[in-house]
Amino acid sequence: MNLTELKRWFYRKLYKESFDAFNWEIDLNKPVKEHCFVVFDTETTGTDLKRAKVLSIGAFRLQGLTLKFSDTLNLKLNISMDTLESIKVHGITPEDLKEGVSPKEACERFLEFSKGCLLVGYFVDIDIAVMRNLIKNACNGAFYPYHLDVIDLLSDKDQIPTLEELTKRLNLPTSNLHDALEDAYMTSLIFMKLIKRFQNHRVKELPLKA
Repeated sequence: MNLTELKRWFYRKLYKESFDAFNWEIDLNKPVKEHCFVVFDTETTGTDLKRAKVLSIGAFRLQGLTLKFSDTLNLKLNISMDTLESIKVHGITPEDLKEGVSPKEACERFLEFSKGCLLVGYFVDIDIAVMRNLIKNACNGAFYPYHLDVIDLLSDKDQIPTLEELTKRLNLPTSNLHDALEDAYMTSLIFMKLIKRFQNHRVKELPLKA
């Protein structure tokens, strides 16, 4: 049992039914090229992970390492937003959120969209942390899924690039937009390029986290 599997064993013992209801197993022995991945990103009210609220969620589901624009999740949450600093970063205003879904619905739809897949992101621990808070507060669940950071797929990690820098380094198209769905799309392109050298490996050979 490796460290990631040990963590999941511990969380299952700690949270019991809540763990089983809000997490899922993945086929660790399946070839990477055949597995399902959900690449996602969030926008939040701030950088304090204990207090930050999720404003929006963007996600793409990849099967066979293929991205389909029809297989996406794009949610804004109908929550109160009292900080102007975060608006400067993501451009989301209180007006944008009025037609959003409730935190509970966002939690449920994200879990339904992602179930059975390996979650992937850029500095994904941040997104996992804020989603964990959302799922705990809105759905009364414990969220400790298998996940993978595209940063861990880089062969050279001496200097960690920004998302935009990494797209340029890999000769991928860049975007001036900064929202959850667009960042999830850019991360998907990066992931598909970096994962190629692992496509014939087993999922358990990837640098998984939990």
